[in-house]
Amino acid sequence: MDGGPAVRRSGGPGVLLLVLTAGASAQVAPNRTTLYLHPTDVTDARAVWVNPAGLGSAQEASLHLDLTAGDPGPAGRLRQVTIGFDSRGFAFGYQRDLFDGGARGHTYRLGYAGGRKGLAAGVATALYRGGTSSSGWDVGVLYDAAPSITLGAVVENIGRPMVRDSTLPVSYVPGATLRLAGQRAALSAHGRFTSGGAAGYAFGGRAGFREGTTLPIRVLARIDTDRSLRRAGFAFGFSVGGQDLAGAVATTPGDLGRFDAVSVYGVSSRRLGR
Repeated sequence: MDGGPAVRRSGGPGVLLLVLTAGASAQVAPNRTTLYLHPTDVTDARAVWVNPAGLGSAQEASLHLDLTAGDPGPAGRLRQVTIGFDSRGFAFGYQRDLFDGGARGHTYRLGYAGGRKGLAAGVATALYRGGTSSSGWDVGVLYDAAPSITLGAVVENIGRPMVRDSTLPVSYVPGATLRLAGQRAALSAHGRFTSGGAAGYAFGGRAGFREGTTLPIRVLARIDTDRSLRRAGFAFGFSVGGQDLAGAVATTPGDLGRFDAVSVYGVSSRRLGR
């Protein structure tokens, strides 16, 4: 369910794409899922990071593992590890960040959501450890306005947690997804707003090929912009598999001159009876 019925914590998307390789002066790293998924287009265990309401959109259980390398190549190094699971609306996620200078960050995230008749709501709490001790909350909602249209919103960082040297601002993230070709493809968009106004926007699409076979292939692309719609970053990815899938996502800064990080991940999902 790569982004199926499927940056942040700072001032704008361009900043967020760089924090995975930041040093001791900027040790706040968004979870990688928030850089390629949209809050109205994710329902598996990754939803606890993106929009907790997604956990209540489907009766399922799933496992998630993500390994991210910064500055991929001979000088690259492991920067982030994420593991998590969800079952019947309850989810747990753990994120470990490896910063320059030997510093380590730990984020523990718990979420719960419920849904009925096309409407789902959820809440998640994040505990930050590793040179800091703080917590914050996210709340989210999803609404299937039509069989092919999902609307949603998230309020992030309630409580304005202080994470090492940064205070995470309360952010408001409305979004929408339009599904096409029998849900084999989707177009999504969302914005990010703080008390200071618009922080940035994101637009993306995904498509599936060989659906119904033993090895379906899915591809995704996303562009992030600043508040003036100037490009700030890109994400490109693909996955292979159905209920058990493996994938990779690369992100680039706005000039497309290099990859700043590459993630490999796996998601295993099973639908559950009521």
